Amino acid sequence: MPVVRSDLVLNILGGGPAGLAAAYYAGKRRLAFRVYEAGEEVGGNCRTLRWGDFLFDTGAHRFHDRDPEVTAEMRLLLGDDLLEVHSPSQIRWNGTFIDFPLSPFDLLRKLDWPSAARIAGEVFRARVRGTSTPASFRDRAVAAYGETLAQTFLLNYSEKLWGEDPSRLSPEVAGKRLRGLDLGTLLIEALGGKQRKNAHLDGAFLYPRYGIGTIFDRVAEAVGPENIACGSRVTRLVHERGRIRRILVNGNLEIDGATVISTLPLTVALRQLDPPAPAELLEVANSMRFRHLVLGVFLLDRPRLSANASIYFPGEQPYTRIYESKNRSAQMAPARQTAVVLEIPCYADDAHWSMGEERLQLELRDSLVREGLVRDEEILGFRSVRVPFAYPVLEVGFEEKARLVADYLRSFQNLHLLGRSAQFQYSHIHDIFGQARSTVREIAGSQPGRLLPTA
Repeated sequence: MPVVRSDLVLNILGGGPAGLAAAYYAGKRRLAFRVYEAGEEVGGNCRTLRWGDFLFDTGAHRFHDRDPEVTAEMRLLLGDDLLEVHSPSQIRWNGTFIDFPLSPFDLLRKLDWPSAARIAGEVFRARVRGTSTPASFRDRAVAAYGETLAQTFLLNYSEKLWGEDPSRLSPEVAGKRLRGLDLGTLLIEALGGKQRKNAHLDGAFLYPRYGIGTIFDRVAEAVGPENIACGSRVTRLVHERGRIRRILVNGNLEIDGATVISTLPLTVALRQLDPPAPAELLEVANSMRFRHLVLGVFLLDRPRLSANASIYFPGEQPYTRIYESKNRSAQMAPARQTAVVLEIPCYADDAHWSMGEERLQLELRDSLVREGLVRDEEILGFRSVRVPFAYPVLEVGFEEKARLVADYLRSFQNLHLLGRSAQFQYSHIHDIFGQARSTVREIAGSQPGRLLPTA
C-alpha cells in the first residue's frame, strides 16, 4: 500500500464549505495543508450548477452579514459580484401566499375574520402565559403562535421536512424563524412599509451575482488547486495512542495524520476509526440521522414564477420549498425565462431518493399544475439532483448524542471537527467561516515553527 509522507501541517477532510473555509484561513496563516474531497468538484452541498443559460444552487442558500470579519473576506473575494438582495419568502396555502415569517397585517388581510379572531386569541393567551422552556419543537411553535396557526403553517411543514412528528423534534430546529407576531413587527409593518419589514424578518441578505457556489469557487482559486485532491474519498482513520496516525484514502493510499480537520458527517467519521470506536458509541451514532434532498429543477418559459426568494409548502405536496435563483440575481437566468428548484427532503430508503427521472418529473409537474403555479406548455425541461447529508435531524435529545460522539472524536489530540455535518448542528455560511477562522488560529498557535516562508 503506498504511503504519502509529507511535511504538511494540516490535512482537511472534505472540500465542502467548511473544508474550503479551513483551507482559506490556513493559507492566510501560511500553514501547509491539503484538502481531500470525495467528489470530482469542491463545494459539497453549496454549489451552483449550470444548465445551458441557466444557473441554480444546490439549496436555497444565502449569505448573512452577521460577522463583520467574514463579510469583509467575502467582499474581498467577490468585490462587486456580492449583491444586496431584498427578496421575501412566503407560504403557499389554500391557493394564496402568506408572508413568512408570519406577520400580523398580512394574516389579517388573508384569513377570514373568525379564523383571525381565534388565532389572535390564542397568540394573546400564549403571550400572557409567558415563556417556559419548551420540551419539543411542537411546544415552541404552539407557545409562539398558538395551536391553530402552528398546526396550519408550521407543524405539518416540519413533519414533512424532517420526517418526524414535531413532538419528537428539538426546539432547536426552529432556529430564528419563529418571529413576526409581535408588537415590534406590527409597528415596522405599519410605519416602515414592506421592504423594512422584510429586512426585519430576514428577507434581506447578500448573494453572489452568479450563484452561491461562486464563493467557494473563489475560495478554491485562492487556496490553489494544487492543494486540493478531488476524487479522494477518506475511507479509514487509523489511530494510536490518542492521535490520528494515518488517513486511508480510496482504500489504498495512506497519508500521515499530521493535524486533521474533519468536516465529514459526525457519524461517518466515527465509523471510519481503526481500531473501531466503542460499541456503545457506535450504537449512539446509529441512532443519529441526516436528511437528504432530492432537487427537481424545472426550466420555465416565463420571466418569473413569483417575486419570492423561497416559497414554503405545508400541504400535501411532495416538496417543502421552491426557490427561484433569478430572484436572488438576474444573471441566473435569461431575461424572459426562469428556473425553479423544488426541494424534496427524504432518507436514503425513501421512494423519492431512488425514483427514476421520468416518474419524478411527472409527479412534480402534475403538482405544480394543480397548484396553478405552472402551465404544461411553459415547461422547457427538467432534471433532478441528489444532495446527501443536507441536514442533521435534530430530534429531542440530539445534543447529548452529538456531545458523546464529538467528545470521543475530539479526544484524539490532533483531530478537529468543523462544519454543519461534523458538528451535527444547523449552521450558516458566516458561522462556518467564523468557526474555521477560530479553529485554524488555534492550530497555527500550536505550530509556531511550521509556517511556510513568506514569498
